[in-house]
Amino acid sequence: MHPFKPLIDLVKNILAGTRAAMFMPVHLWQFKSGYLQVCLLLVVSLGLSFIHDYYDTAPDHFFNPYGLSYQALLYLLFFFSLSLIAVCNSRQQDLAKLAVLFLSIVPVIWLGTICTLTIAKEQTYFDPFYSNWAVFIIYSLWYLVVSARLFKRFFYLRFPLTLVYTLLYAAINFAPLFLLPTEPLWYPKQKDNTQVGTAPNIDIESVYYSQNNLLEKLSADLVEGKQAQTDLFFIGFAGDADEDVFMNEAIAAQEIVKNYFDAYGRSMILINNSNTVDNIPLANEHNLKYSINKVGKLMNKEEDILFLFLTSHGSEDHFLSANFPPFKLNNINAGHIKQALDNSGIKWRIIIISACYSGGFIEPLAGPSTLLITAASAERNSFGCGHDGKYTYFGDAYFEKGLKQSRSFVKAFDQASKIIFTKEEEEGFKNSEPQISVGVEIKIKLIDFEKELEAKSRLNWASTAEG
Repeated sequence: MHPFKPLIDLVKNILAGTRAAMFMPVHLWQFKSGYLQVCLLLVVSLGLSFIHDYYDTAPDHFFNPYGLSYQALLYLLFFFSLSLIAVCNSRQQDLAKLAVLFLSIVPVIWLGTICTLTIAKEQTYFDPFYSNWAVFIIYSLWYLVVSARLFKRFFYLRFPLTLVYTLLYAAINFAPLFLLPTEPLWYPKQKDNTQVGTAPNIDIESVYYSQNNLLEKLSADLVEGKQAQTDLFFIGFAGDADEDVFMNEAIAAQEIVKNYFDAYGRSMILINNSNTVDNIPLANEHNLKYSINKVGKLMNKEEDILFLFLTSHGSEDHFLSANFPPFKLNNINAGHIKQALDNSGIKWRIIIISACYSGGFIEPLAGPSTLLITAASAERNSFGCGHDGKYTYFGDAYFEKGLKQSRSFVKAFDQASKIIFTKEEEEGFKNSEPQISVGVEIKIKLIDFEKELEAKSRLNWASTAEG
């Protein structure tokens, strides 16, 4: 045998697999089978994963031995699924030939997927989270259609059986992608020397014991509401630590409320994020109740308004995520919020919730003296999480483009709804359907409050001009 024949056959297999993956004419005899080719193609497939993970985490990274276990599981399921299908068709003696077919299509599909992912990362029009999901769906469909054609031709199947075997193959091979945490072969080293996939280097006990001190320090800087005028108090809650956008959105909202609604000295914020854990209290149920109760004691309850802003992931059963590994936090529902507000005695309430399915909070929290705004209906997703930007779609539309311009909570919602609808239509998303509930009493209260702000603004401008 020619010493280079195995490598020549390997190249022939990859070329034949490329033609099959590109839906070009190819004959089964063009694939060079044998267990040596199976081994070489496995080396190529594993090498591609190794190279991708290496450059994806460069330059400062380390090898992850657990990635080999994850790869081994994927290949075990791959051979198990092909063996099962071969046995069902009484072709177990041809398992090596079948494995060569499926391993030969890997390089071109891998290359096409990586190129598409690179383009998705570079583009700025679509949210990276959804563009990555789109690439995954396209890859999956491409791979499964090619697999179906290989099954059909190899086993001489009719369409119904081809579909059955393809779905069986997909169920076995795609299950780890959804049921198990992905373990790459290389991990990036974090700036704080922590490793991706592990909890931040946080002293859990110290953080827990520091919460009361942080809350007391934060609330000690708050000032009481002034008599004979309406003051706005603000509490922000950024619930999910996995994505910086919630922290960024809560901080940005706080700044807008301070600057445009004269809330200096009357705002506090709770955040779940490793960047703020040492100086800002955690966003959990206890701290939220404490903050609401503390603010309630400083307010003139017949005059002042509480603005409560919560931003996080939301679930279909209408819980807000309070998530910050390694802490074990309870998620927040409408009952927790209502109990805290009712116990504080706060009458005038503006509650804005930026989360998926947040419309489910309206019915339990609405009331005559409450303005309630949610980023989505009870059955819809909202969009714009999944990145580290300044805002979600709702936050950008409501705070940046609405509230800053109008200084009106209701008008800002009207403007934001139009902006969000247009953006979601352009990007092909099912509309999130932001919701608003305006209590009959607070509607009048807010009109008077906005007039007070406008008069105060004119007075400040006149004083500045005279000076």
